[in-house]
Amino acid sequence: MSLLLWIGTILGTAVGLAHAVYLWRVSMQEADSRGTAIYRGAWAIGLWTLFGTYVLVLWIVGVIAYGLVGFLPARREA
Repeated sequence: MSLLLWIGTILGTAVGLAHAVYLWRVSMQEADSRGTAIYRGAWAIGLWTLFGTYVLVLWIVGVIAYGLVGFLPARREA
């Protein structure tokens, strides 16, 4: 479980960093201040890092549940 948390944190941080770079570029094109761009980027990294683990776990649970549904017998209605 600890490994899963670390993987989710690393993936969340990577996605957050990419999102922060995107927000930085958009904010600087819209003539926003540099402080606003940094503020938005920091929030993006923080939230993606925090929720990256939860998203990874939900994807894993969803894939397992989706696979198990295939083994259930189909309902037949008369």
